[in-house]
Amino acid sequence: MRMRALLLFLALVTLLAAGPARAGEDAVGICQDVLPAFVKAPSRLDIQVEGTNLGQSTGVRLTWPGANGGPDEWIVCWYLPRHAETDAWQMTQLDTSKYGMLRRYDIQQLYKLLHMMEYKPQVFPTNGDTPWAHVLYALQQTINGISLGCVYALIAIGYTLVYGISRVINFAFGEIYMIGAFITVIAYVLASASGGSLSVAALLVVLFGTAAIMGAYGWSMDRLVFRPLRGVRTTAPLIAALGLALALKDAVRLLQGPKTRYLLVDELTSFPVITGQGFDVYLSKGHVFIGLMTAAIGIGLWWLHKRTDFGRCQRACAQDIGMAALIGVPINRTIALTFALGSALAGMAGVFAAAEYGVVNFHMGTLMGFKALTAALLGGIGSLPGAAVGGFIIALTECYTAAALGSEWKDIAVFTVLVLVLLFRPAGLLGTLTAPAVGERP
Repeated sequence: MRMRALLLFLALVTLLAAGPARAGEDAVGICQDVLPAFVKAPSRLDIQVEGTNLGQSTGVRLTWPGANGGPDEWIVCWYLPRHAETDAWQMTQLDTSKYGMLRRYDIQQLYKLLHMMEYKPQVFPTNGDTPWAHVLYALQQTINGISLGCVYALIAIGYTLVYGISRVINFAFGEIYMIGAFITVIAYVLASASGGSLSVAALLVVLFGTAAIMGAYGWSMDRLVFRPLRGVRTTAPLIAALGLALALKDAVRLLQGPKTRYLLVDELTSFPVITGQGFDVYLSKGHVFIGLMTAAIGIGLWWLHKRTDFGRCQRACAQDIGMAALIGVPINRTIALTFALGSALAGMAGVFAAAEYGVVNFHMGTLMGFKALTAALLGGIGSLPGAAVGGFIIALTECYTAAALGSEWKDIAVFTVLVLVLLFRPAGLLGTLTAPAVGERP
């Protein structure tokens, strides 16, 4: 009995002593994960650990010989205090001998750098440079283009919905797209801080939450800015739209800072479609998610436009807003809800872009907005199918041009296509809008 109690006591002491040691090992392992960003395969690595008890800030110092016989170099990883053994290690600061102090945002960029360092782009094998391999390469670019085209199509549909009913080109849609991307970044940070990840279920919550927030903003935008300008024969609504876009862009720059945010989108893994034929074709979960959700949104828009009272009011206002007012169509409410719908679509496009590409900054909406407007003009502004078709044409043009000539040529190719279409078909590919705008009747 005494021997059993003694063995139990020794086991307990061993367990308590091993707890901090294991904790220190976990902290060292996380710190060593960032070491390749500073040195690869050092000849010697000295490790010092400080403060492994619960409730204490833990520091791990890694030291290695400097290059060419120079002074030793080092990094110190600092972690937030843990209050239970099951708490996750959270690196809050990284002190370095070469770059100074790195904060949490800088550490996030460091992980992104490590991720890029490990990435090996796929190339044609030496014995696989065949016509079939080039066909597969074009197929991969087509998949990429369709995914990007879904983002363009949603913003372009927002443009054409608003213009078709109010004759206003709302340049703020590009910035609304950017805000939708930043909402995704905020959700990603909250999920990471709680020890989770931005799963598909969480992404759906972010998607519909963003649609609701941006829809409310779109309604307010019409009510406070564009309704007082309705019927004005000057360019005041266009200037107001530009002012809204600049205000949104600078507000995000001041509130979130000018730095580019990166999301680690490892959860959106890819799976092979065709392999061993000279070039491997992959389809990512992001491609599938964006494609399915865009198809569902498209079906919902068709039903809303063709099968609801709101859709009938929209079509009546787009055809003849004066006659629609005479027969009792609520003009102001219909236009305000259309602004809300277009803003919701632009916000959801921002969620898709952030989740798929993982790069977000305050100026990302400017060029994206102009390209989406190009897609709406290309398909025929006022035509919902035309806006969607234009979005896919723009995206595929970008992808094919970047693959064939280099990414620096893609914007030139996009706007060249627009010029050619407007030269030979000024109304766009599927353009049917001929009714004058509000207040344009003699």
